Amino acid sequence: MQGDVADLRREEFSLFVIGFFALFSAMEYVFGVFVSRLTSVFASLIPALLLFLLLRNNALIPHIELAMAIAVIIRLLFALMTYKEQVITWGAFVLSAAAVYLCLIRKTFDGAVFTDKLLFVCLAALVLSSAQKLFCEKKNNAFPFYYFVIISFFSLILPMKTEPIDWTKAIEVGERIVSGFKDAADNASYYLSFVFKDDSYTAGYSSFDVTGDRVGKSDKEQLLLETDEKPFFIFKDEETGSNMKMRRNIYLSGGRGVEEGNIVRYLNFLHSNEADREMTTLFSQLSRVNIEYVYLDTSDEIAPINSYVLTNEGRKIEAGVSGTQHKKGYRLQARFLDIDYGSPYLISMLENSPTALNEEDMSFAEANSYMQEIYNMPLDSIMTEAEYERAVKIDEEYLKGYTDTAGSSERMMDLVKELTSGNVSEYEKCKNIETYLRQYPYSTDTAGGHEPGSNMSTAEGMADIADRFLFETQKGYCVHYASSMVMLLRLAGIPARVSVGYRYAYPFEQMETYSVGSNCAHAWPEAYLQGFGWMPFEPTSAYMTAADFSWHRVAAPDKKDIGKNTVYEQPSIPDIPEATKPEPVEQENNTATTQILMIAAIVALSIFLLIVLLIAGTIVIRNIVYRRGNNEKRLSMDVEMIKKVLRKLYKGDFTDRGLLSDYVEIAPFDHQAEIKKVFDIYYRSIYASTESRHVSGDEAEMARLLRLKLSNLQ
Repeated sequence: MQGDVADLRREEFSLFVIGFFALFSAMEYVFGVFVSRLTSVFASLIPALLLFLLLRNNALIPHIELAMAIAVIIRLLFALMTYKEQVITWGAFVLSAAAVYLCLIRKTFDGAVFTDKLLFVCLAALVLSSAQKLFCEKKNNAFPFYYFVIISFFSLILPMKTEPIDWTKAIEVGERIVSGFKDAADNASYYLSFVFKDDSYTAGYSSFDVTGDRVGKSDKEQLLLETDEKPFFIFKDEETGSNMKMRRNIYLSGGRGVEEGNIVRYLNFLHSNEADREMTTLFSQLSRVNIEYVYLDTSDEIAPINSYVLTNEGRKIEAGVSGTQHKKGYRLQARFLDIDYGSPYLISMLENSPTALNEEDMSFAEANSYMQEIYNMPLDSIMTEAEYERAVKIDEEYLKGYTDTAGSSERMMDLVKELTSGNVSEYEKCKNIETYLRQYPYSTDTAGGHEPGSNMSTAEGMADIADRFLFETQKGYCVHYASSMVMLLRLAGIPARVSVGYRYAYPFEQMETYSVGSNCAHAWPEAYLQGFGWMPFEPTSAYMTAADFSWHRVAAPDKKDIGKNTVYEQPSIPDIPEATKPEPVEQENNTATTQILMIAAIVALSIFLLIVLLIAGTIVIRNIVYRRGNNEKRLSMDVEMIKKVLRKLYKGDFTDRGLLSDYVEIAPFDHQAEIKKVFDIYYRSIYASTESRHVSGDEAEMARLLRLKLSNLQ
C-alpha cells in the first residue's frame, strides 16, 4: 500500500492472470481428451486448488494467489456460460468503451507500461474481430487487409497517461471474492496438517528449535483475544496539557504456564520497597483476557506473562505444556498481573531495591494481607500456603540453568566487559545491553549461526547465533536479538532466558475480539533480577521498548517527586563494530526460483496423476456400465467404440457427418459386410417399431466380438 492506494505491481499481476488463464485452459483441453467437456472443466479445478494452497502464504510475489483466483473464475465463466460467442462479441465493445473511459477521462493508463499497451492492442483486435464477425462475414469477406492495419495503428498512436491506476476498489472486490476460497483452503489445510502430522500450522508461533535462518512473512490468524478492558491507556501530555492515548501491549508466552515464583518474588519486591496501593497502581494492575486458538497446532499453553490463574472450561491449568495437541477452538481464561516495565517509579525501585536472595521475605499470612491491601485480592485465592512456601525459596540450582555460557566466544566476553563495566545495578547492565543491540538493523533475510543446527534450545546454539549476528552478519530478527542478549546477560553474571510467543499491540478502538496473527510471533529475552524476578526486555530494533509504551501514570501532587530523582539515564553506548568479514553468500540465492520449480513440479505431478485417474476411472466406469447394461446399451457402446477404432485405422481425411454408412466405406474391405450387419442392428434398435427394437444376446455378442477384432488391427 502507498497511502490509500494499493500497489498491485500491475504489470506482473496482469501477466500472472494471463498465464494462469492459459494454464487452466490448457489443463481443460488435456483433460477433455479423456473425459467429457463438463467433467474436464471441473477436473481442472483440482490442480488449481492445490496451486492455491501452495501459494496462499507466498511472500515472494504479492497477490499471486489473487491473480490465480481471478484466472480460475474467468476460465469457469468462459467454460460454463451459455451463448458464449454472443457474449464475447458484444462484450468486446463494452470492455473497449470502459478502457477508453479509464484512459481518456480517468487518465489511469500508462503508455510506458507493457501490459497497458498489451491491453489496448488485445481489445482493439477483439473489437475489430467482433465487428468483422457482425458485418464482413455476412458478405463472405472475412479478415480484410485493413483489419491488421487498424490494429497496428491503434497500438502505436493511442495516447496513454502516466498516472497509476487506483486499484483499491478492485483489490477490495477481489479480496471479498477470494476470502471465501482462502477460508476454505485454510481450514482444509489446517485439518490436513493433523492427518499428515506436518506441523504446518506452528509457523509463526515457534519453539526453541528456531535456527535464525531466513524466514518468510505471513499474517495467518493464530489467536483471538477477548477482554472487557480498554485497549489503551489515557494520559495527559505534560507539554500540551491534552489527553493522549497509549496502546496497550501484551506479551503472550508459550510453554510457561503459571509461574507462581515470579508473582511471589514480585510481591516481596513491592513489600521491601514499602509500596502502598497508591504507588503500585502507578505501574501495575490485575487484568483478565480470554484466549482462543485459531490456526495453531501446539501442545503449549500460550498465556500472558505473569499469569497467576489459567483455566480451560473451569479446569485449572498449572503446567505450560499439555499432554495433547491443542487444536482450533481451544480456549484459555487468563488472569495476570499487568506491569508497566517502563514506569519511572518501578525503575526507581529497581535501582534501590535489595539484591540479596530471599532477603526479608514475608510469611504467607503477611503476603496474603499485603496483596489484599494493594490489589484488593487475597493471595490465598490463587495459591495455598504450601505453594507459597515453595515459591518463595529461590532454588539456586534452578537459576544455574539460566547462567550457562557454553559456546561463548572471546569477542563476546570482551563486548560484555565494555558494556557493563562501572555499572552499579543489574538493571543498568540489562539496559546497556538492550540499547546496544537496538543499533543493529532488523532483517528477516539473514542467516543463523555458523553451524546449521544451532538453535535457541541450548546455550551453545544461542552463542553461535549471537556471535555471527554480533560480529559478522550484523542484521537479524528477534531470534538473533534475543539469543544475543541472553548470552551477553549470562556473561555479565545475570541469569537470563528466552521466551517465545507473541507480542501484541492492541488497536485504539475497543472490539469484541482482537486477532493475533502470525506476524505478531516473537522471541524476547528475560533477565532474572535478584529481589525482583523475571523481567522482559526488548532488544529487537523493530519493536518499541518498555519506556516507549509506558502508561504515563503520574503520582498525586503530594507524591509527585517519588521516583523522579533516580530515573535511569542511558549512558554512552559504543557503536557496533565493523563486520570482521563480509557477510557469507546465502546458501540459497535462488530461493525464489527453487520454490517456483518445486511448486511447478508438484502441480505437474498432480496433473499427471489426475490424468491417470481420469483414464482409469473412465475405463472402470465404462466397464461397469457395459457389464450391467442390457443388450441395447452394450450394442450402443460397442458401436461407438467401433467408430473410434475405424477413425484411427483410416489414414485419410475423414469428416463425421453422422452417417454410419460413411464408416463402412472407410473400414477394411474384409470386415465391411460384418460391420454393416452390426450397424443395421443398431439402426433397428433405434428407429424400428417398439416390438422390433429388441436386441438379442447373440446380436450383442456379435458386436462385442467385432469390436475386439477391429481393436486387434490397431
